[in-house]
Amino acid sequence: MFYPSSRIEYWFQQISEIPRPSQHEEQISDFIVRFAQEHHLKYEQDEVYNVIIEKPASKGHEDKAPLILQAHMDMVPDRKPGYIHDWSKDPILLKEEDGFLKAEGTTLGADDGLGVAWMLAILEDETLIHPPLECIFTVMEEIGLVGARALKADAIRADRLICLDSMNQNACDLCSAGGCYAKAEKQLIMEKNTDPTYCLEISGLSGGHSGTDIHKEKGNAIKIIVRILQEMVLKDIDVKVVSLDGGSKENAIMWNAMARFASCEKEESIRSFIEKAVSAVRIELQESDPGLTFRLNPVDQSAQSADTKSTKELLDFLYLVPDGFQHRSMAIEGLTVTSTNLGVISTKDNVVTMLFLMRSTMDSAVEHLCNMMNSLAQMTDTVFIRDEFFRGWNYDSNSKLRRQFAEVLAEEGIELKMNAEHGGLEVGIFAGLHPGLDIITLGANCTGYHTFEEKLDLKSFAYSYQILRKLITKCAVE
Repeated sequence: MFYPSSRIEYWFQQISEIPRPSQHEEQISDFIVRFAQEHHLKYEQDEVYNVIIEKPASKGHEDKAPLILQAHMDMVPDRKPGYIHDWSKDPILLKEEDGFLKAEGTTLGADDGLGVAWMLAILEDETLIHPPLECIFTVMEEIGLVGARALKADAIRADRLICLDSMNQNACDLCSAGGCYAKAEKQLIMEKNTDPTYCLEISGLSGGHSGTDIHKEKGNAIKIIVRILQEMVLKDIDVKVVSLDGGSKENAIMWNAMARFASCEKEESIRSFIEKAVSAVRIELQESDPGLTFRLNPVDQSAQSADTKSTKELLDFLYLVPDGFQHRSMAIEGLTVTSTNLGVISTKDNVVTMLFLMRSTMDSAVEHLCNMMNSLAQMTDTVFIRDEFFRGWNYDSNSKLRRQFAEVLAEEGIELKMNAEHGGLEVGIFAGLHPGLDIITLGANCTGYHTFEEKLDLKSFAYSYQILRKLITKCAVE
């Protein structure tokens, strides 16, 4: 059980009562609107359920420049295998263990429930000295920054912003990548199949986030499968694709995938070839992703398989399409600048659909990747569809807000840690809507987010909130 001992813990518990997976934020959005009404605060709620609440400055600080606080309402819904939880109606069951806040069998939602709870506590706090505040609660961050992308430029009415979507105490991000989602579709031309059908599964890879982990040279399961099938074809081993499936999200590195294919080749020959091919890939990944395993099993004979032409075109496209780490920064040590990730592949009604996410701090690099992929699609009779580009947040060496954050921590005897990561943040959207916006990120220590192992350090949650309050006051008096 969990018994809140502060207002921020109280508000975290309150929002945990409300289901809020991405694309289902209406209830939490309406809850925040009711909060604004009860506290007599000006608010706006848009058509996708973003909410903006304004709080007038504390007395004597009305002339100070306004400040934006920002967090997203949605969360990644996940649960332990076998644990029963209905994400449309069931609350998250909170529990405290050894100073950490956890959930019973599900994700906790601290990403970004901690930011939402902090903002509600700030908005109700009548003792805090602060400039005019604009609190932006966004939706659908976890599935592509959709809520932020729906905002209009006039929603950003201040020149400085504190993003509360961070899972690290005493740390500040320096930049975030922009990017573009894209989809490729390949229609398979099917013909009658009279040959045995096999299922090849690649698993055991470590996966990871396509922003923060893309530089670690992890294996992509579907790229490995396609490599094996393509090498079989190059060795004149008969391969006719039936289906390819794997992955769950564009922003996750695919750790598991499977291919169903028909072949007139003897099973022993196929198995021997795949064993050698997997052994070679294992050696290549022995330092970065050593858990690679495979299974090859005969399955029920498929009545149809793709013809030779569409099999070749599909394999050519997937074999050649860019994937993974592309370029690194020469200015910031260890920062990935450009990457692409094939995160999902599925087959339905003989159409293979592939979902991609390209990232870069430079618009031109994403455009180049999209152009490459589109050219390859045209060569292989594949349809390539790109989404709108979402902007990145570039490093600002002269950020006054970051300096003020560092000063607040220095008063506590702590040095500000600065991170440069390749992941995408909503602040990139805000920076594009409001050029010159001064941005920092601030958060608390949380681990295992996006999984049912998620836990929030309660001491860090309370400590970072006090740092936030001090920083807000500093913004009102300087």
